[in-house]
Amino acid sequence: MELSKINRVYFVGIGGIGMSALARYFAKRGIVVCGYDKTRTNLTIALEHEGILILSR
Repeated sequence: MELSKINRVYFVGIGGIGMSALARYFAKRGIVVCGYDKTRTNLTIALEHEGILILSR
């Protein structure tokens, strides 16, 4: 699939350093981004402030 055809992404483990970088990349491209992480951290809070919906326990 071409990246230009993606309009939504969902990341499991979005609070990890790699997944959060990918989430930011897609969000900056105007793609709807949301995800899940077991633990709420400063990184997941920062992503939420950037407009990314994050679900947690």
